[in-house]
Amino acid sequence: MIGRLILKRRIFVRDSGLQGPRGSRGRLALAGIVVLALIVLLPLRLVLGLAAPDAVSARSVEGSVWDARIAELNVGPLPLGTVEAGLEPLPLLIGRAQFAISREGFAAHAFAGGGISRASGSLALPDGLGGLPVSAITFGDFSADFSGGACREASGTLGLTLTSLGPLLPDAITLSGKARCEKGALVVPMRGAQGMEQLTLRLTGDGRWQADLVLAGLPTETADALRAGGFDARPGGIGIATSGAF
Repeated sequence: MIGRLILKRRIFVRDSGLQGPRGSRGRLALAGIVVLALIVLLPLRLVLGLAAPDAVSARSVEGSVWDARIAELNVGPLPLGTVEAGLEPLPLLIGRAQFAISREGFAAHAFAGGGISRASGSLALPDGLGGLPVSAITFGDFSADFSGGACREASGTLGLTLTSLGPLLPDAITLSGKARCEKGALVVPMRGAQGMEQLTLRLTGDGRWQADLVLAGLPTETADALRAGGFDARPGGIGIATSGAF
């Protein structure tokens, strides 16, 4: 009997602690603790499922929104592989969700609303880029902000490595250039080491991209062989265009 009275008293004391002005503060504190726990333990998988564009896919996502591992992450035609990812707290103070993404040889910051910041490193492209035999894409402190569905600001460099274009051009071609915004699109005009190879990459806010490659100064037999493979005549050389969408 005495034990039941003590138990009832404890329950009464606990319940009475949530009544009145002090009880209101207690309920607010309890609610704050619950919300904080939910935020800290929120799985990144749920956030990506709600906020990620259709072009983003992954085999699995494990961990919280602050510290997670994403296996076989793909952003359109770009296979990022398995990366470590986490929400950065400081940008949240200005109302922007920004994720840090890293793997061996590559690191970047991605915005939930669209865009990338301070990307550095390289990614292999085993399937190429459209009709071009692109084997790798290289980022040099590259940033592009696509807020509002259009390119607002871009900086840094972007590069592409093309494998052999045929038996008469057996060597790989490496091109790079500085990024800029032009009429709402991201534009990167690239040049090769000799200046005879030029490629312009254009990406719009709706995920559509276009790459136009122009080669100049080629021997006649080399140019003829490339024209037979899909290149067409351009002022001062030959070229080929390819396009796609994320």
